[in-house]
Amino acid sequence: MAHHNPHSTCANSMLLLKDECSLCKRIVSSSFLRRCSHCGRLYCIDCSIFTEEGNIVCLNCARRIVSPKKYGTKYSPLSRYLLRRGYFTDRAVLSLAEIEGIIGDNLPFKAVRDADWWANNRSSAQGRAWIDVGWEIQDVDLNNRTATFTRVANVEMKTEKKRKKKTQTIFFKKKLFQTLKPKKHGPPSKTKLARLRRDSETLSVKELQLRSLRANSNLNQLMKSGSSSLKQSHLKLRSC
Repeated sequence: MAHHNPHSTCANSMLLLKDECSLCKRIVSSSFLRRCSHCGRLYCIDCSIFTEEGNIVCLNCARRIVSPKKYGTKYSPLSRYLLRRGYFTDRAVLSLAEIEGIIGDNLPFKAVRDADWWANNRSSAQGRAWIDVGWEIQDVDLNNRTATFTRVANVEMKTEKKRKKKTQTIFFKKKLFQTLKPKKHGPPSKTKLARLRRDSETLSVKELQLRSLRANSNLNQLMKSGSSSLKQSHLKLRSC
């Protein structure tokens, strides 16, 4: 008669324990699962990493830490996704893992256990995420972990209109295409007249100085030419 070892049966039962990864939905052995230190869910080795402090973090929590949201709600990425899908389809079937990947965060436990969480109700943040963009929940299958959305209204993406700043280029373009109007010149002021008189006096003084310089230069040239002619006549007389 074979001896029954209870310790071996316990060890075999521990090896046979399996669970599902919260992100990729693969069923793996419990020895290959890790618990995220942020959200507390179980993830496989491929869907979790170690931080510098040595803590285990899932990929969704790691992405949220690296690139935190600056505006909107937690489900705003889902609204933008449904808006883009609305351009080419009226129906979208998404798994809960795909929705978590779209929003970059984990869904609450109630979303996986209670179908009322997916109700088309504007009082909840998740309900406003799809109702405001013209979509509604048609069916939720918690066993297969899928949600079916249908488009009920056409809603266009809102784009913020940025105000154009007036730059020098725009200013010059406007000036180029404007019709030139003749300027009306009034009588000159007393200050302008005084400046014109002063400028005319300075010009007259400069002209007199230039004339005197020219006259002096002409006299010098004549003196030089006269002296050279006298020397030539003296030389001719001596030669004779």
